[in-house]
Amino acid sequence: MPMTRLCLAALLLLLPSVGQARVVEKIVAVVGNEIILQSEVEERAAPMMADVSAISNPGQRAARAAAVRRQILEHMVDEQLLVQEAAELKVSVSSEEVDKSIEQIKKDYNLTDAQLRDELHKQGMNLATYRQNTKREILRYRIINIAVGSKVSVSEADVQGYYERHMQAANLQVRASHIFLAIPEGADAATVQEKEKQAQLLLHRAQSGEDFSRLAREYSEDTATRAEGGDLGWFGKDILPKPIEELVFSMKVDEIRGPVRADRGFHVIKLLGRRAQDPKPLAEVRDQIRGQLRQREMERQTKNFLTELRKKILVDIRM
Repeated sequence: MPMTRLCLAALLLLLPSVGQARVVEKIVAVVGNEIILQSEVEERAAPMMADVSAISNPGQRAARAAAVRRQILEHMVDEQLLVQEAAELKVSVSSEEVDKSIEQIKKDYNLTDAQLRDELHKQGMNLATYRQNTKREILRYRIINIAVGSKVSVSEADVQGYYERHMQAANLQVRASHIFLAIPEGADAATVQEKEKQAQLLLHRAQSGEDFSRLAREYSEDTATRAEGGDLGWFGKDILPKPIEELVFSMKVDEIRGPVRADRGFHVIKLLGRRAQDPKPLAEVRDQIRGQLRQREMERQTKNFLTELRKKILVDIRM
């Protein structure tokens, strides 16, 4: 029977060097019978560290780097949970499927092989790593679809209700930007309080006249909006978590308020615009609404599924 990666790592940690044990690699997490190494986290974090290195304050730079590494590690833990669940369910992804997915991406973005390699190089990645990432994403989608997809259903009544609440009766849209400070998984009260203090300081700086978008690019921990200065775009009600929605829709344009806690952390918010939009007929937006509702429910069920996997499979995070 082949030696597991965990057993191999245990041996490596005890290999003698000039008569004494030495640490070859740092293990930052154990997931079932597999390990995640510090070097693997650093490799994944590398493309994001260029932005982190631009933060001038050493303490804030270190805190941001730690938050990025922790976010990536949590994602890698979820990946490994899904890989082990896939093995149990005997689900796999073939090389041909990876090839097909990459060919589709090249077609969608009108890229040649050389252009794809150049784009990957800019992100500090080679084609082999990109293939591994693509395989992981296909496997993730497949397992979640098996475990969660069958539980998600959106009825016509759900679609009709959403339309009446948000596209017919409430056609107001707002545009906002935010600065997000994440609360680490399992954080104690002191850590939460410190995050809130940081958010209060950023609120004060923004209200005192500092450029909000610059502060968001430097301090926000929302990777999806940070590069755009925290811009959340235009949205209606029932899109963001309720505490944020209630705050945003009560604000005046250019007003900055917060911090408000929702889900995983604290938000400082600036309202950029407000507009009324005539609703389209239900027949035109039915599929769009159904897709949005299904996606939201998929995300909720996926979070629950991963939580259950963490109960089923031993997870020991050491970072």
